Amino acid sequence: MAEMNFEGLADLDRYFERIGEDVEKAEDVALQAGGEIIAEHQRQNVNRSDKNQPHIADNITVSKARESKGAEKFVSIGPNKKVAYRARFLEYVTSKMPPYPFIEKGMDEGEASAVEVMARILTAPIK
Repeated sequence: MAEMNFEGLADLDRYFERIGEDVEKAEDVALQAGGEIIAEHQRQNVNRSDKNQPHIADNITVSKARESKGAEKFVSIGPNKKVAYRARFLEYVTSKMPPYPFIEKGMDEGEASAVEVMARILTAPIK
């Protein structure tokens, strides 16, 4: 009969726990970094007016990481409350003007680089 003896399982268990904790901490940082990339693309895609008012490009923000009811983490990216009502007109449509979807366009343009940066941040604790 063969006998197997494993040593060091407690050390291995502690190692994997520590990596899990490090990755969990990195999630918020990764989401924030990815959100900033997308927000920058949105800022570049929205026009700046000559009017003396808060500009949409100056008020595009990235929220802190939050957790949904399904335990998924996310950040919200887009115009803050100060300019959100005007941004809605640009993004969707009014009866007097066509849509100018800078939010969706910014997401499409920045998605690949945001995912790349997020992956780099999330895999760093494992290496």
